[in-house]
Amino acid sequence: MLHGGLNGSGSIHKNKWVHLAIGFAITAACLAWAVRDVDWPEVGRQFSNARYETIPLYLIALTAFYVLKAIRWKWILLPLKVVPARRAASPMMIGFMGNNVLPARLGELFRVFILSRQEKIPVAAVFSSVAIERVLDVLTVLSLVGAGMLVVQDLPAVFVDRFFYIGVGAIVVAMVLVLAVIWIDQAVRLARWMIGHLPLGTGLKHKLTELIVAAAEGTGVLRRGRLLGLLVLNSIVQWSCNGIMILISLWSFGVEVPFPATLILLGVLVFAVTIPTSPGFFGAIQVAFVETLKIFDVSANAAFAASIYYHLLQYAAVTAVGFWYLGRSGFSLERLQDEAEHVEEEIEATS
Repeated sequence: MLHGGLNGSGSIHKNKWVHLAIGFAITAACLAWAVRDVDWPEVGRQFSNARYETIPLYLIALTAFYVLKAIRWKWILLPLKVVPARRAASPMMIGFMGNNVLPARLGELFRVFILSRQEKIPVAAVFSSVAIERVLDVLTVLSLVGAGMLVVQDLPAVFVDRFFYIGVGAIVVAMVLVLAVIWIDQAVRLARWMIGHLPLGTGLKHKLTELIVAAAEGTGVLRRGRLLGLLVLNSIVQWSCNGIMILISLWSFGVEVPFPATLILLGVLVFAVTIPTSPGFFGAIQVAFVETLKIFDVSANAAFAASIYYHLLQYAAVTAVGFWYLGRSGFSLERLQDEAEHVEEEIEATS
């Protein structure tokens, strides 16, 4: 599933119902927006006439997307430990399943905890690897959107302007990350000095220092030129697979748009799912499809139907695979939610 980042939220248990209430309210608003011009009988006809023979093609592209994601995470983790892609896939898919069924993107914390426990890697280092993933995702998607915008003519000015400013912000974040990696040793020494002057006990100072060092080690992949190049290539192919999934979904409902248009829709989708909706990103994906495809003269009926096809196939497959891995992991959702709170506390200690 398309996914977003982590956010500090205090006690997970305390805020779970607040996240749920806010998420469902936003989902309801997004769905109302998405369907305001929808003719339901026509949507029904769209599904009656859909090309369901495309489901195997869709699932192949979806599988390639997540296989490439597991391989990329394996590469990011190389400076810490050699973790086979098949072992990285388990916590990764459990995490995405968690995002589909629980509020507050708890799945991101699940994957950090499970991989940390499974591979005996410090939590802060694993969290750094996930943060690097997010940066690569944003920069790759923005690059693909930029390529699409170069080909597609007469896009609304407000659309172009918003992606321009998002792109500038992403580039600034990337530059800060690069500078931090270049001077990582100096940054760690500064952090050690600052911790040493904090009015804390020796044990807590030692713990904070360990967390800072582990987080710094997690960025080691960014200092390996060839490996970084492979990460970039992997990210481009990976997100192109998601663009193909969009194209297949549209084609299944008789909608034909150029591939660059699907890259633009991909960019809107990736940023739409950062909205704090209900688990599974319902509403955000639908409104992204309907509003973006208006630019390409696609009817709200066809766009909405294609969004359901794209969304539910992915949701069902990822959730099922995640629960399968969860059953093999020895953990339960209840235990993972408890452990996620401890992971959150460790992460916040380094921020």
